[in-house]
Amino acid sequence: MGNHHYLHTLILSITLVVNGCAYTPSGEHETKTHALPASQQSRIANYVGVEELNKEKAVLIEDAAFALRSRIDLIEAADRCIDVQYFIWQNDPTGIFVIEKLLQAADRGVRVRALVDDIQVMGLVSKLNVLDAHPNIEIRTFNPFSVRMHFPLELFKVTEFAIDGNRLNHRMHNKLLVADNQLAIIGGRNIGDDYFGYSKKRNFIDTDILLSGAIVSELSQGFDSYWNSRWAFPISEIAHGSLRKDDMEMLRGRIHQRLADHPQLVTMFKNSDYKYTLDRLRKGFELEEASTVIDDPSVRWFDMPDEIAAELKEVAMNVQREALVVSPYLVPTPILFDIARTLNERGVRMRVVTNSLATNDIVIAHSAYARHRKAILETGVELYEMRADQEFDKVRIAEQHSLHSKYIIFDDEVVFVGSMNLDRRSLYLNTELGVLIRSKELADALRESFNILIRPENSWRLTYSDEGLRWISSAGTVDEEPDVDDMLRIQSQLLRLIPVSNQL
Repeated sequence: MGNHHYLHTLILSITLVVNGCAYTPSGEHETKTHALPASQQSRIANYVGVEELNKEKAVLIEDAAFALRSRIDLIEAADRCIDVQYFIWQNDPTGIFVIEKLLQAADRGVRVRALVDDIQVMGLVSKLNVLDAHPNIEIRTFNPFSVRMHFPLELFKVTEFAIDGNRLNHRMHNKLLVADNQLAIIGGRNIGDDYFGYSKKRNFIDTDILLSGAIVSELSQGFDSYWNSRWAFPISEIAHGSLRKDDMEMLRGRIHQRLADHPQLVTMFKNSDYKYTLDRLRKGFELEEASTVIDDPSVRWFDMPDEIAAELKEVAMNVQREALVVSPYLVPTPILFDIARTLNERGVRMRVVTNSLATNDIVIAHSAYARHRKAILETGVELYEMRADQEFDKVRIAEQHSLHSKYIIFDDEVVFVGSMNLDRRSLYLNTELGVLIRSKELADALRESFNILIRPENSWRLTYSDEGLRWISSAGTVDEEPDVDDMLRIQSQLLRLIPVSNQL
């Protein structure tokens, strides 16, 4: 009986997709909107000062609590418009809390546009559809699954991916929040407990930056290009059912009830105001140059959104002394190997830190990386993997800690910060967003963080000899994947046999 049920489901899902049920892009949107021009009379401008606000400055955001605080402060400071763009928006306390703050902003007349990738939006679709009915809120989802949205069975989603994988493989990995077209936060964090130090299961150690100046309008233009692209669909087109008059009030009640179960989260912001983050901006690093690096969202079926990859290659090939790389997922391509060999021949010191098997949240991604460790070391790269028992992460409620920062320091003063990992998926499948900045102060601050990360009490240094790989740290030297049991080691080794590196 069970086998017949699944066979029937499989046949039905294939039929639905083949018969054109998929949300394939069908032209440009009839309704296009764009970022509102920055106002010198905005609340942000009045507090910070127009002259100060026009300076290109950056505030480094590494602390998880400040990562949430800064986003909430920008939402509460905005009085004209808020644009948010994220790969993952979790249906958990901090995810709901940010939604509540956006709803409050819309209630006071702020225009809110939210663009979320469809890969993990399940559980929020009905809420987002109700929010979209607010006169000041519009929500779109990027490159949506179709069959999954109409049926609860996960098999439908898997089947659609198998049939329509060329399209569905293009995910929007960007992370961005812009307030009043005057301040922006970009970096590695999605929205959810794991990214803000609020999860008991896992804390992602991450890096964002708060930006002011002309770079913000560039980021807003980039947001517009995604918002108005053929891949961004109104949430109402993929949601179930029709809305009722009392849906909004019911949603407000559910949000209030959810947050009532987490009083410490609400209390944390009860007596705070947005001025805390704006005051931090006054002491931010002044930037000599800043420019966006952004992938084109208008990919076609077999296109590769590789604009960032091409631009970073050009910057990397001009490095003279040192390159420091932090990437949680590392699956090098032939081009990355060529760059590393060229820089090594030129005498450039290259140091890279990534997750160990014990800290990687995606075992198959680690397996794809592990196949290349020997080759990476042979290019002259100094390779480090974060320890599971590292000492610098201050979020102690989490059982596990994973590296999630994505930044590169080129020589003494050029920095890339953004959403891109150094793997094939980020380089050639997903769309990504980042900024290239020239600032010795910011580079020095990130270099200090990098040096803390690779200390022996925080990371393993990898070496390779005739005897094989060795992991070296203050805990000693080991000759197998550290801090994991034999079962996980075997699982990782078996996964190395699966030829999916081009998907990771």
